[in-house]
Amino acid sequence: MCTLTVIPIRLGIGMRVAFNRDERRDRLPAFPPATHKLARRRAVYPVDPVGGGTWIGVNDRGVVAAVLNRTAGFALPAAGGARSRGLIVPAVLSMDDFDSAVSAASRIDPAQYALFRLIVLRGRRAVVFVSDGRRLSSAAADMTRPFLLTSSSLGDKVVAGPRARLFHALMETQRSRWPTAQQDFHDHQWPLRPEVSVRMERSDARTVSRTLIDVTGDDIRLSYEPVFDIAVSQAA
Repeated sequence: MCTLTVIPIRLGIGMRVAFNRDERRDRLPAFPPATHKLARRRAVYPVDPVGGGTWIGVNDRGVVAAVLNRTAGFALPAAGGARSRGLIVPAVLSMDDFDSAVSAASRIDPAQYALFRLIVLRGRRAVVFVSDGRRLSSAAADMTRPFLLTSSSLGDKVVAGPRARLFHALMETQRSRWPTAQQDFHDHQWPLRPEVSVRMERSDARTVSRTLIDVTGDDIRLSYEPVFDIAVSQAA
């Protein structure tokens, strides 16, 4: 239950990643972002207190990784000893550069996790990995244009169409102001359809936080805003 977008910024030499995290109302709130020392690198990311991992982060080389749950509309047998999907991002961010991060992601055993999509990106290079519970497929993504990934426990197909149409409409009408359009998109809620909205709300779940990551050369910054709390910022 999340939404991620990526836009080029600063004359196309940088990127901005925005991530709405949607969670059950009874789930414990995340710990705010901090710098974590990993095997080879340092990385900044918030921490989920339940699984001990994270859904998004950036390392000191400017590599960004983010994971989204995937609801494909069918059930697969639960994997024995299933691990938290939140452990995927720190493992990827511990790598030295984009190529080694992608290589590490490609070696993930999807049978150990519930269904997910993972994006690894740096500058104009990005790869999206998709798990079906047994196999992991991957494809390069175009980062020269606004990019969207989204999911929902209602079923990804339920929300993908409305959110994608809104995203592309905002990006087209505000073509010269993509950062503003991106913010408007992540703030958007349809009054009569809050359950499928980008800033979603249901009786059992809601959007709980927003993470922004800006990377331009060596300038790396992650900003984190609990939707119902105070924003904090941390440099990598």
